[in-house]
Amino acid sequence: MDISLELNVTTLVVQLISTLILFLLVVKFLVHPMKKFLTARTDLIAADFAAAETAKNEAEMAREEAQDNVKVAKESAHQIIESAKSEADVKHEAILEQARKDADLEIKKAHEEIKRERQNMYAHTKKEIANIATNATEKLIKKEIDANAHDKLFDEFIELVGGHHE
Repeated sequence: MDISLELNVTTLVVQLISTLILFLLVVKFLVHPMKKFLTARTDLIAADFAAAETAKNEAEMAREEAQDNVKVAKESAHQIIESAKSEADVKHEAILEQARKDADLEIKKAHEEIKRERQNMYAHTKKEIANIATNATEKLIKKEIDANAHDKLFDEFIELVGGHHE
């Protein structure tokens, strides 16, 4: 009976030692590398979210700036129209007809100028948003995109943020 008891104790000790060695190997070669990988992945995702938030804020600032420019253009047009009307009211009856023609011409020019400015602002804003969207997209997918893909992504981005040309 003594011999079998010694064998069981010896076997038990050997199994405990091999289990401990196996546990240490698993921790060293699986758990620690997995922790490092997960930490790196978490940091990468956090950086991507920060970059996306920055791009979103830049796009919002560009949109607000464009809205302010449109407001200034409308006020300018309104001032031009009011100036032309007050000039026409002061003129004599014979000159009044000519002043009305001049005012109408000025109003038409002002509208055309506003339309051109609006188109220029739209094109400028579109380019800025495209650049921001491209930069954000390139950061997110970490690769260059060709011109066709760029145009497609830009058009989708414009539709997503509600931009459409009047």
